[in-house]
Amino acid sequence: MAVHCIVPARMGSSRYPGKPLVKIAGKEMIIRTMERALLAECFDRIICATDDDRIAEVVSNAGFEFILTGPASTGSDRVADAARALGLDLVVNLQGDEPLVEPSVLSDVALELERHPDCWVTVACPLNPAEAMVKTVVKVRVDGHIAVDFTREVPPAEVSRWFQHQGIYAYSRLAREEFASLPQSPVELERSLEQMRILGKRPIRIVQSPYASVSVDVPGDVSAVESLIHSVTPFRIEPGVAHERP
Repeated sequence: MAVHCIVPARMGSSRYPGKPLVKIAGKEMIIRTMERALLAECFDRIICATDDDRIAEVVSNAGFEFILTGPASTGSDRVADAARALGLDLVVNLQGDEPLVEPSVLSDVALELERHPDCWVTVACPLNPAEAMVKTVVKVRVDGHIAVDFTREVPPAEVSRWFQHQGIYAYSRLAREEFASLPQSPVELERSLEQMRILGKRPIRIVQSPYASVSVDVPGDVSAVESLIHSVTPFRIEPGVAHERP
């Protein structure tokens, strides 16, 4: 079955306006993210979904495909709009602020979606205990292979029960349209976590990754990402051990 990757991107991030086009080691973040998707070698198409001509121009100049969408409440709503317009079924939503995503993890997500097209699929990796109360690091609690809760802060004493959530979602047309048809839920708005809209209505399967998610949420994250770009191996977190990011 064909699996496609859509990377939603907008300029209006509240924490970091304009971040898709911020230069990371000389290259726009949106391009670095799409290049990581290309390295996964599992997608029929890799497409940026954006409502901004500036992003579209940069993506096009780099040789990637884009589609212009209207305003959207969340990344998954934007992906749903784009996939509907393009007539796509199985789609991996890779958030545009993941310039260091491990390509093998994307391959694992695509495979899990093919095996379980009736579910959502997302990624969990070991949680750095030092980031238990860091709101920009989203946490997920897992029962077996299924997510049971997502939050932004967990008490340090409970950190062993949680994983870090990575900004990747995968879903079929049916699961995506179900999400898009629902109103934003109070808990989704309170936590600013789109997946809360579908949690409990459709299973969210978890792909476990040993690689830490190092996304760009605020300007200070850029230097950490730049230092890791020159690393030989991806940044790993040992469960239960506090680490300082580069």
